[in-house]
Amino acid sequence: MVTSKKKVTESIVKARADLEQALSDLEHLPVFESGEIAFAAHALANFLTVIRGTVELLLISLKDYRGTQVWTKLEGLLHATTLMMHTVNQLMNTSATAEIKLVYEPVDLVHLARRLCDYYRRLAKEKQIRIVFNSREVPAAWTDRVAVAAVLDNFMSNAVKYSPPNKKILVRVTVESQHVVCGVQDEGPGLSREDQARLFQKGARLGAVPTGGEPSTGYGLAVAKELVDKLGGEIWCESELGQGARFCFRLPMAPGHSPVSPPSGEKLRD
Repeated sequence: MVTSKKKVTESIVKARADLEQALSDLEHLPVFESGEIAFAAHALANFLTVIRGTVELLLISLKDYRGTQVWTKLEGLLHATTLMMHTVNQLMNTSATAEIKLVYEPVDLVHLARRLCDYYRRLAKEKQIRIVFNSREVPAAWTDRVAVAAVLDNFMSNAVKYSPPNKKILVRVTVESQHVVCGVQDEGPGLSREDQARLFQKGARLGAVPTGGEPSTGYGLAVAKELVDKLGGEIWCESELGQGARFCFRLPMAPGHSPVSPPSGEKLRD
């Protein structure tokens, strides 16, 4: 019993630390104007993710209290958080991005991609999908932190959403000349030429179907393209039907950051 209480205490302490970190991150986010709904929605999604992860952690730690009021209230909080995330996702996918003001700064895409991989591993595990991250030294990109996080989150979400069970997702961050490139490659159904021609159009419904019954609005990639275009970058997809897909974006390197030669060997984390 003492051991169980110790585990619960440790879990709550960790959850509190995560929430405090989220509040600290909030202070460094750019100030949103009334028209910047899409960016505000992405910021809210980040903190809802922290809350949901904390509740899931507590439910695991308090499994011996199943059926009690504590467990019931935590399940209710988890359900409410899920509903809020669904609403926020709709805002992200349907809000116009024309009036968004971007705040440029050096952004470590390796760190950002690693954090997203850590989060999506929990979701991927439910479908027995393995996420592999290619970690290497790469210069900072000159970009807006919230915007690029939204683009990468869309790539990761789609990769998990459309990958069949027992497959792998490979995430790479590399450097090409004066640009930083991030790619997410899956082993899903791939895309036909017809689908690729409509890939970044708003509301486009493609042939691929989510393998776990997840919702799809058809706006995510269109918003991602608008954001990358505004960031002065390039977005594209490499795919063959039945051979999976690789979604990539390229952004300018931050001023004063020199290109880094790729190491002789790759360090993979999964």
